[in-house]
Amino acid sequence: MTFRDLWRMCLNNLKRRKSRTILTVLGVMIGCMSIVVMVSIGVAMDASQKKMLESMGDLRMITIYPNYDPTSQTKLDEAALDSIKAIPGVQAASGKFEIQDYPITISTGSNGRYEAMYAPLVGIDFSELEGFGYELKDGTLPIPGAQKQALAGERFAYNFKDTARPDGSNTIDYYSMLYDENGNMNEDNLPDPYFDPLNAKVDLSIAVDEQNKFKETVTVTGRLKENYMIGYETGEGLLIDMNEMKTLWKDANRKAGKPSTTFNYSGAMVKADAIENVSDIEKQIQGLGFQTNSMESMRESMEESTRMIQMVLGGIGAVSLLVAAIGITNTMIMSITERTREIGIMKALGCFTKNIRALFLMEAGMIGLIGGVAGLALSFVLSMVMNSFANAQAPAQSFGEQVLFLFGIEGTPLSVIPWWLALFALLFSVLIGVVSGYYPASKAVKVPALEAIRHE
Repeated sequence: MTFRDLWRMCLNNLKRRKSRTILTVLGVMIGCMSIVVMVSIGVAMDASQKKMLESMGDLRMITIYPNYDPTSQTKLDEAALDSIKAIPGVQAASGKFEIQDYPITISTGSNGRYEAMYAPLVGIDFSELEGFGYELKDGTLPIPGAQKQALAGERFAYNFKDTARPDGSNTIDYYSMLYDENGNMNEDNLPDPYFDPLNAKVDLSIAVDEQNKFKETVTVTGRLKENYMIGYETGEGLLIDMNEMKTLWKDANRKAGKPSTTFNYSGAMVKADAIENVSDIEKQIQGLGFQTNSMESMRESMEESTRMIQMVLGGIGAVSLLVAAIGITNTMIMSITERTREIGIMKALGCFTKNIRALFLMEAGMIGLIGGVAGLALSFVLSMVMNSFANAQAPAQSFGEQVLFLFGIEGTPLSVIPWWLALFALLFSVLIGVVSGYYPASKAVKVPALEAIRHE
């Protein structure tokens, strides 16, 4: 028998027993739908968690802290930073330094009229800015190799007071105006700061002691987008190149009469080339004697909990598909009992055993395929209904956006059906059908031809 003959007989046999076929297909459909919908809820949870983590910052960032144990010989110096840069998977690494020994006053305007109330001055390797993903709100990055250039944090200019005005009316209450009465961010109606930070000349006044002060002037070339995963200075601080920061620190020490001391970073940051390498890089940095912080531990715990939920939900759906498999087996056994005489005639006509087995397996597989396709279609419908309810509070603004909401690509979906889940459900349904039909098919080929012909 050819494949075409087997295919035609398979379809005819399923059509002859429509009621039984429909009920069996219905069982597979419900089982397939249960698995897909249950797993899709877990996939949506995982996607939502990843989106939440990404909104909190770059998942590849690692913050490094010095060893604060006074008895430890481990120092976060140039040698340590070179060792960190040599770790496989490190895309970018830079030390950070803030002058802690001497008070620094940051001012700008004529005769230093505007004075910063709070604006941390941080040194960083400007050659690593793009590698760490520093983004500009406006302006430009410092010219490589240029001297006395700086980058301001997004809200840097709002942290200044006007010393020419009386206390109580010499500051801008930025934070009370940043959000409206509903808690929504409202940046469009913010008042202008006292000065434009772009291209501003900013004076850095370092007080070595009460009588001994010196000043350095830098030009702000750009304003950064706030990103606390990179550093709090992107919000309210001022960044200068590490070489200039070292020069300021050494000059302050010299004017204070301190002997030359070894320069140690007050912190450092590392960016991995892939999320998968973050954990290994952290372990190696910790092995050097430093403390680290990243989103990796949070990400791993959230992924673990999501996997457990997906397994539980998938197991619940699998029970339905198991019941469907029992239904297919029962249907095929009943079919063999009813078609015993037909099997005998097929054998008497010279039909091979493998053809008879293939026919019954094809019928079982077809039931699984039809049920899988129907279950998958119903899964997409239920998924879109769930996503429609989930996004009811923030409806789509266009038809295209509505489609993206329904399929869980945008918005806050409750169910996401990726292509691999749809393909797996379809193939698994067919596999369930074939496996469930194997025992009945094997039983069918064992029926003796003469006994089958005489069967009533």
